[in-house]
Amino acid sequence: MKTRCHFNTLWLLVLLGAGAVADAQVQPQLAQRWFEEATKLCERDAGRLWGVSLCGPMVIGDPSTRTRATSQPEPEGQPPRFPGGTADGNVNWGGSRWFYFPLSMLTSTDADGRQQIMLHGLFHRIQPELGLMTNDGANEHLDTLEGRLSMQLEWRALRRAVESSGSDRAEAIADALAFRRERRGRFPGAAENERREEIREGLASYTGVAVWANSPADAHRAAATALAEGESQPALVGNFEAASGPGYGVLLDDLLPGWRRQVRDTSDLGDLLASATNRPPVTDVAMAARYDGAALRRAGETRDRARQVRIAELRRRFVDGAVLTMPAVGSGTSDTNDSVGILGAGTVFFHNFTLSARWGRLNANNGVLRSVDGSTLSVPVTGPLEGTTLQGDGWSATLNSGWVVRPAARPGSSPYPSWSSLRPTSAPSGHRAGGGVINWTDEPVASRGRQPKRLE
Repeated sequence: MKTRCHFNTLWLLVLLGAGAVADAQVQPQLAQRWFEEATKLCERDAGRLWGVSLCGPMVIGDPSTRTRATSQPEPEGQPPRFPGGTADGNVNWGGSRWFYFPLSMLTSTDADGRQQIMLHGLFHRIQPELGLMTNDGANEHLDTLEGRLSMQLEWRALRRAVESSGSDRAEAIADALAFRRERRGRFPGAAENERREEIREGLASYTGVAVWANSPADAHRAAATALAEGESQPALVGNFEAASGPGYGVLLDDLLPGWRRQVRDTSDLGDLLASATNRPPVTDVAMAARYDGAALRRAGETRDRARQVRIAELRRRFVDGAVLTMPAVGSGTSDTNDSVGILGAGTVFFHNFTLSARWGRLNANNGVLRSVDGSTLSVPVTGPLEGTTLQGDGWSATLNSGWVVRPAARPGSSPYPSWSSLRPTSAPSGHRAGGGVINWTDEPVASRGRQPKRLE
């Protein structure tokens, strides 16, 4: 099971199942049945989980056929711009917050999965009211050998905890928290970045399971399934929360009743679980043998050898070579499938990436690098950059009036003005008030791994 990502105000693609339906269009009667299923589950919950009802207006749409269905009559006037491709997200329509589901997301799974997806989305609809909105975390470390292995071991221990009780459960929880602590000590910034994603997306995945389940046993089985499926994902960056969230959530339900009233956007689910177990921390990470860690490492090493070849090629394209760098603040969509984290550089997304921003619009289908801090996007430059419509290998960008492309210095070269330092009074010729400069750099990098100059 995979999940959505969100950076700045950029909604990323959510694929919670595999496959797509060709030549599909929204069937009103079928959509109405799905709306009724989700509403029935919302009404059964009656605000029990989060203190407010999950129920609210929903839209199911298919961009390819331009068909849609709504759970209540459409407001008068022009409809909003819905997320493109197979992305979902909140939309404001007629003064209310709706949640939009792409048809392909709901047809790519069974009834239980579809209901969990819809409840997941409805949590996002009320998430701003709950104060549980966080910025996305940069978790490129989860694509490294040690980061991925540690997360997989944490999940195996969590799954054992979810499926057991008593002393076995306590031991497994201590093991999971030890793997978590060791990984976060190894990778600076990992604790904060992982924590954000578990609050922003993990709680949504937990909600989908907890509200759907007819009993605690159902919730435990669904959480265990999510943990097992998470372990086999080809990429954990942008996807790990769908496994971690339900696992931690159902254990907190067991051991810390009322935890949902305590959780904040600054909380850490692991810390909450540790406070509920009242058990001394485990310091011997050699307990990996309990979870077949040796075999997991061998498989990870095989994967990592192939990954290093891929990363070297991506560094040539997105870090060392000629690139166009632009601010990432805006709204848009992308697909986290097949994404690759480059430690110290960022994450490359490969499918259906769009961004609408103050400077213009980007469409990319063959790779775009989001920087570690999420502030910039970079695409490879393969030819001249002229005019307001720019094109490269699998990408195109359209610049708004007042924005221009200029060469930029590599790190270590003479400083180049930041975005905030540009003012109309000192703007270059042709620059208009409210505009700016988009960075383009093509000089070679002296050492591998260095990034182009970033402009805020």
